[in-house]
Amino acid sequence: MKTDVKGKINEKKLAYSNTLIPLFEAIVNSIQAIEEDSATKPGIIGIDIIRSNQTGLAFEGNEELAEIVDFIIKDNGIGFNEANYESFNYAHSTYKKAGKGIGRFTWLRAFQRAEIESRFKENGKWNLRKFNFEQTKQGIEKHSLEQVNTTQERYTIVKLKGLKEDYRKWCNSKAEDIALKIIEHAFIYFLNKNCPRIVIDDNGQQIVVNDLFQLFTNGQVKTKALKIRENKFKLSFVKLYSNKVDNKIHYCADNREVLFDKISIDIPELDNFLLDKDGKKFSIAVYVEGEYLNQNVNEERTSINFGKGDIQFPDQVSQEELRKAITDLLQSEFEDQINQLSEKRITKVKEFVSQHPRYKQLLKYKPEKLKKIPSTLSEEKMEIEVFKIQQELELDVKKETKSVLKFIENEDDMAEFDEKHKELYAKIIEVGNSKLSEYVIHRKLVLDLFDKLLKRKATEKAVHSLVFPLQKLSDEIGFEDHNLWMLDEKLAYHKYLASDITFKKIKATASKSKDRPDILIFNKPFAFTNDEKPYESVVLIEFKRPMRDDYTDQENPISQINKYAREIIDGDAKDKHGREFDFRKNTPIYAYIICDLTKKLKAFAKDAGYKLLPSGDGYFSFNDNYNMYIEVMSFDKVMKDSKERNRVLFEKLNLT
Repeated sequence: MKTDVKGKINEKKLAYSNTLIPLFEAIVNSIQAIEEDSATKPGIIGIDIIRSNQTGLAFEGNEELAEIVDFIIKDNGIGFNEANYESFNYAHSTYKKAGKGIGRFTWLRAFQRAEIESRFKENGKWNLRKFNFEQTKQGIEKHSLEQVNTTQERYTIVKLKGLKEDYRKWCNSKAEDIALKIIEHAFIYFLNKNCPRIVIDDNGQQIVVNDLFQLFTNGQVKTKALKIRENKFKLSFVKLYSNKVDNKIHYCADNREVLFDKISIDIPELDNFLLDKDGKKFSIAVYVEGEYLNQNVNEERTSINFGKGDIQFPDQVSQEELRKAITDLLQSEFEDQINQLSEKRITKVKEFVSQHPRYKQLLKYKPEKLKKIPSTLSEEKMEIEVFKIQQELELDVKKETKSVLKFIENEDDMAEFDEKHKELYAKIIEVGNSKLSEYVIHRKLVLDLFDKLLKRKATEKAVHSLVFPLQKLSDEIGFEDHNLWMLDEKLAYHKYLASDITFKKIKATASKSKDRPDILIFNKPFAFTNDEKPYESVVLIEFKRPMRDDYTDQENPISQINKYAREIIDGDAKDKHGREFDFRKNTPIYAYIICDLTKKLKAFAKDAGYKLLPSGDGYFSFNDNYNMYIEVMSFDKVMKDSKERNRVLFEKLNLT
């Protein structure tokens, strides 16, 4: 061979996604050999799949297919006569009208070697040629040529031997999948009525690839012409009746598929099947041919050097430009089916948004983005995609607001802004309100659940967990993961909180006590003080089971609160990082006992000198010794006050 074959092979690595390219190249060579001359019309190409000797592993009742190690391709084309052999012997042959002449180099990038045997007739005599194509400097090894006496048919056998280890796991293992890949790659040839009959044999199981082609296309192929400036293209629109969604644009050069685009890039609806007039599912495949693609394909036919699509260079076309022109034609050709899918997609998105009001404004400001969300996504994955669009909208609003506000310097500018940018005002409000709406709905649902818990005489644990998770510190819980707002909105902005944790484990108290306050809160430190980090206040919350009236003197919640206050004051106070500081003796403590005002509890309150709240649904007192304000709040009061604080919000969303 008139080149350093080993060096040529080492120039580039075949991508793993192109593992079957060597097989495709061998098949196309066979097709072209048959086109030159064949003993039968149409010709015949046989493909034997050779697997490793390893035993298949049991998998869910099926036997796993052994790895493919060899392919054997046999045809009855013209064979390796002197002209064809000489052509094979050159790295860049111009013998064939179409092609770069180096496709065979891909054989040795994925396989150890190729063994070729060809019986052909030349000058009235039968000859048998054998040689190996190997990764050596010469490339051709063990060549022999002899005359033979025969009356049999001619043949050429190409054995692709020893699929390299790192390529094996990338090789399609099922014969039918390989057949479909052959159809994809050589689709243009299958459109020809004289296409050779291609048969795959996998350990005795045969697939006629041509029959599969007819089965999956139903003969429904429509051709269209496309021109982009000076470049002409031929398009073949094909309906594929396969059980796999496969809506693709296949870019072909020299009658082979080189690369593809998903149609859903421009038509998101086509990430799924379409339905024909009989209700049968099909995918769309578009095969693109053109001299522009033939001229710009690389040597290995694995990529196409598209242009930038600049109108100043009429002989150049970008891949995006070509794809968009094709999808525009597809949009027109399959308008009815695509519109039906589009309606289903939008309906699914609208249903999702109706359950998640925070995204409602996207229907107005980002409808095109929503249309591109695949309809096959699960609800969890759909929320991720919708959230991304929401973030994009919020960023747009921030940028737009900043760009406008930087020009406002005085009241006159502000008045002009008010008039000119009403639309921006509306957008800002809508984007903000969407989040607020979802949070308000969350509050309404929490209060509805709280009401049910009270009516069903739920456990103290259930009520506590609804307000704040048990046995958690505030650092472990997000702002939206608790409902302290039910008691007081300000409680959400605390410094340190411990829920259902013993004093012994609460760093801020350094107490040895095993008593377990329901909720203990240390509010933020004062910003300006000479003391080292004194807390602004401390909050104690104690829950009791709804309707409980079996308290003993030892279980008196008022006594419990006093005991907890002593532990806080007498303990060696520390911050949440464990550093000690003096606890200010005048630091206020606010204590809340959340319970039903049963007969026994009212007696405890009166005995302790507590006063009735003006509303009549609770008691209050102040303990001078602990600088502690205590309030006994009924569950009804908590519910009523929470609803009242949120009433205007509920009314705005028609949740009352």
